[in-house]
Amino acid sequence: MKLFNGLRCGLFRRNQFGCRTLPSSARRPIAALWFAAFTALAAFLFFLRLVMAPNAVILYVALPSLAAGIAGYIWGGAILDPSRVQNHGQTVLRGFVVGAVTFVIFAALYACGLAMLEGQWSPGRVGSLFLLTLMLGILMGGPLAAITGMTAAVTLFRFGRHFFAESDRRVAESKINLIL
Repeated sequence: MKLFNGLRCGLFRRNQFGCRTLPSSARRPIAALWFAAFTALAAFLFFLRLVMAPNAVILYVALPSLAAGIAGYIWGGAILDPSRVQNHGQTVLRGFVVGAVTFVIFAALYACGLAMLEGQWSPGRVGSLFLLTLMLGILMGGPLAAITGMTAAVTLFRFGRHFFAESDRRVAESKINLIL
């Protein structure tokens, strides 16, 4: 029976109150996938009407998603930890930080990717491309990264609180119904 419960719960464990909890080792990968998926969605919606070449899809959809996944892995996993993030204000702030870090990581990846994918740019110009992307890209990419990061953080927070343990160690009535 114990083996069956372990297989049935899979990734999830139950705390002493019978409420599902997420192991700390799974928080970071889930946050990384969550932020990467939201960034891919935002990039697709932003470039919806444009016909894009394969290099442009890599530069403007894949690289931002990769950058958001990295930033979400490093700073976003705490959103699923009830002891570190307790309310929506902290969640929005953490999402803004993830968005800002996403933009900086994207600027570095974009500078390297543009130098590799486009023939006019040499690898010796990566530093100047990075600075150019940071300075001018902040006008268009900065707000998009910040809004996407905050939206992803709030939805991840709500998702985590809905499906996993409550932050004050109480079991919600809806969770009691799920357990029974």
